[in-house]
Amino acid sequence: MPARTSPTSRLDWFLMLSIIALLTYVNGGSVAAKVFNDNTKGEVPNRAADAQTRRYLREPNWLTTGNDGDNFEERAIDVKLPMTAKLQNLVNSPTLKSLATSIKHRLTSNNQIATDKLFARLNVGAAESKLFESAPYQQWVQSVTTAYKNTPGMGEAAMFSTLTTHYGDEVLAKLLVKKNEVLAKLLVEAQQISKTRSIAEQFQALQIDNWIAKDQKADDIYALLKLSVADDALLKNPLMNTWIYVTRLGKEDPYDLLLLKLKTRYDEAELAHMLIAAKADNSAESVAKKVEQAQLKNWLTGGKTEDDAFNLLRLSIDDGYEILKNPALSTWNSYVKMRKHNPDELLFLKLKRQFSDYEIAKVIVAATRDTKVTINLGGLEKMQLDSWVKLDKTADDIFNVLKLNKEGDKLFESPVLSYWVAFVMKGDKENADELMYSVMKKYYGDDMLEKLFARVKGSASTKRLASKLEQEMWMSHGKTEDDIFNYLKLGEKGDGIFKDPALTEQTQRKPDEFAVISALEKHFDYVDLARKLGYAEHQAKMKGDTVEIVTSLQNLQFKQWMTEKGLDPNRVGKLLIKSPRDTRNNRVLLDFYDFYRANGGQVKLHLRNM
Repeated sequence: MPARTSPTSRLDWFLMLSIIALLTYVNGGSVAAKVFNDNTKGEVPNRAADAQTRRYLREPNWLTTGNDGDNFEERAIDVKLPMTAKLQNLVNSPTLKSLATSIKHRLTSNNQIATDKLFARLNVGAAESKLFESAPYQQWVQSVTTAYKNTPGMGEAAMFSTLTTHYGDEVLAKLLVKKNEVLAKLLVEAQQISKTRSIAEQFQALQIDNWIAKDQKADDIYALLKLSVADDALLKNPLMNTWIYVTRLGKEDPYDLLLLKLKTRYDEAELAHMLIAAKADNSAESVAKKVEQAQLKNWLTGGKTEDDAFNLLRLSIDDGYEILKNPALSTWNSYVKMRKHNPDELLFLKLKRQFSDYEIAKVIVAATRDTKVTINLGGLEKMQLDSWVKLDKTADDIFNVLKLNKEGDKLFESPVLSYWVAFVMKGDKENADELMYSVMKKYYGDDMLEKLFARVKGSASTKRLASKLEQEMWMSHGKTEDDIFNYLKLGEKGDGIFKDPALTEQTQRKPDEFAVISALEKHFDYVDLARKLGYAEHQAKMKGDTVEIVTSLQNLQFKQWMTEKGLDPNRVGKLLIKSPRDTRNNRVLLDFYDFYRANGGQVKLHLRNM
């Protein structure tokens, strides 16, 4: 007669099974896998202990094996766990842990032995660096997965245990990290990538869970992965990301910890420059930036001033132009902003104490054209222009400060000419052309300016400025709009006239705002001019060209129609219908209707016979 098990014995057995369920990866999967997959959402647990309390119990299936150890036999034991909450509290008991480990070993040792034997028989470990791509590995995984098909979590744990025993934590971690890197680069079939990446990530999660279960600290894992500040390539070591991730699962900031470790090898200045160099390396950039932020916060806490940081970074105003190319300047800018100050203002004051306004302007202009300069120089330029405005400097004053009065026939080739133009535009944008022309005329005279304008209009960089100043010169000589129109030979350009920048300048002339329209109407009938403008605007939009010139002219003509000709959409419609087959009519009428309504006109549009 079989022996009967007492209720107490059954309860003890139930408790032991329940504890094992809490301590192993069964059906619910590993918590690290869940955290790992959720990491992209920014959800990181605060304590390693969370990992244990997050294991959810479902209806676990336990495996037993035959005596031979190679043949897996499934025996399902369906156990409901109503006391889960209490059992979780029991997990921390050393006695129960020890007992549970012993029982777990008896239940699963044959399975693990079979997994280990198959690993050895297939010679899986011979693959080493290309472990996950190897045929023996794939065969081993398939066999173990099949054997554990009803308890995949235990199968993963068994394979992980075998791999850890064979390679050790550090080598296995490298293999797992390397696998994920290689998969991202290899052009292999998506199905294969998905399959092998998933396995690598699952094992990586199991390894992290294993560290958490052992309550290993950040320093322990740092040592286990054989990371070292003595390694010049530490920040781009793939295992660094693994260490950072695991460290973030606890309370400690990995970048603060890494900063402390690096400071055992480098002094503040050396470390700052090492991080600056590392930021230029794509594989180390992300980590280097965050460690640098940790260092800057450390400086802030330590009360370092902007000047202290300037000196620590070995920046020197004596370098002149070179300081703007120094990558350390970007780090200094970040620290100044961290102290709630304006780095452009402080740097300008430093430059001002060392160099003349002319020298500073030359440095800024040269730096804006240098691809090696990575900082934004707009703020520094604004500081200098604003300083001149505050001192009530005139366009004439700055023309002399920048030594443009001594450039001769090289005036338009001077790199600081654009700087002067920016200053004039800042002071009086409405009359800037007139002001610039008057200053240039004072030093060069009309004869020389006329020669300069003619010569530099062929250059893309100076054509627009030269055209504007040339027209200003003609206007100052009392030339009419018709004179300028003919001088620029706009009448000979046909429909191409609407692409000429010179025409834009004409639309901005005062006091007669419609003068350019009047000049155009001497070459085109005013209704036909409207058709040409509408068609030119449509073509420009179709080709992706700028429509600024054409739109400006069209609006100017429509304004003239409303204010001087007294036209409304119905009257325009009657004018257009005189050429009923012209397909451009509708565009003109609709454009004018929109303009008319937008500018206060009210009319009911009749489209019959259009």
